[in-house]
Amino acid sequence: MTGEGLVRDLCESLGLKDRDPKTLPGLTLAYVGDCAFEMVVRSTLVESGLNHVSELNKVATGIVSAKAQSAFMKTIEDSLEPDEKDVYKRGKNTNSTSIPKSATRAEYHTATGFEALMGYLFLMGRTDRIMEICRPILEEIVQKKKG
Repeated sequence: MTGEGLVRDLCESLGLKDRDPKTLPGLTLAYVGDCAFEMVVRSTLVESGLNHVSELNKVATGIVSAKAQSAFMKTIEDSLEPDEKDVYKRGKNTNSTSIPKSATRAEYHTATGFEALMGYLFLMGRTDRIMEICRPILEEIVQKKKG
């Protein structure tokens, strides 16, 4: 099954088949994107050959943090397509009252925009684009951890 088919089947089973991701609120996209990005990170780490769960968890936790996502977003922002930039900005500008202690308000909002982008791409069935965006930086992180 292709990534697109998997996403379509998953969305259908969750009752999302008739929802247009372009119309979902930024925080809803971020909610889905948090999970989608976590799956990408975990699968990339396992694929890299890291085998110890404690090391996998330590590396993954560092990558999915608001601070790391914010830094990650800044490296890819210029390569985003117009619709992706719009979704990112919509997620970034969402009003949220809970900011984690490990990140600044700006980092948290940037990370929320990144997660909204991941959720949008996931729900659009564009897993290939998620990997295109994420793989280079994730591979760099993995090489630093292994080397």
